Amino acid sequence: MGINLLKGKKGIIFGALDENSIAWKTALKVKEEGGEFTLTNAPIAMRLGTINQLAKTCNAEIIPADATSEADLTNLFTKSMEVLGGKLDFVLHSIGMSPNIRKGKEYGDMNYEWYLKTLDISALSFHKVLQTSEKLDAMNEWGSVVALSYIAAQRAYPDYTDMAQAKAMLESIARSYGQRYGSLKKVRVNTISQSPTKTTAGIGISGFDAFF
Repeated sequence: MGINLLKGKKGIIFGALDENSIAWKTALKVKEEGGEFTLTNAPIAMRLGTINQLAKTCNAEIIPADATSEADLTNLFTKSMEVLGGKLDFVLHSIGMSPNIRKGKEYGDMNYEWYLKTLDISALSFHKVLQTSEKLDAMNEWGSVVALSYIAAQRAYPDYTDMAQAKAMLESIARSYGQRYGSLKKVRVNTISQSPTKTTAGIGISGFDAFF
């Protein structure tokens, strides 16, 4: 049972695909603690997942958005503030995808067009989220923006291939934009790397089961 830790707080949660997603579990906990939020994911991901079920459970509005599209993000932040009745207190960026990994490409045989797509979806989208938020003055002072990272940002990890560079870039963006946003608006920007968790993404990493 919650203690209304987030009562009156408003935000956006990116990336809830299904009940195995960290973003999904986060949304349930935020709701339990009294927070309000909109849910968003790329239209194609929404077709593959069950986000409508989560939205019903949390009484949250879904606003589809491709996080690599500045126009979509502008619409997302604008509509979220309208729906929630004011500026935001939190944003969760839980986004990551590698076409190279999905297609089974080894690190020594990368498709570079796909590589750039990995970086755009998994890292550069975080900068776009932050920049859009700043331009729209969407965050309240002392608000928090968090992105999900992974240990492969700092360590060599088998079969994580181009996602390792994406997570390293994600963490670099968090440091650089965190300094900027904190100075300008007192908004905190952080990444977090969770302990081994059996998410849809996690169980697809070779050797991951050794942690359990």
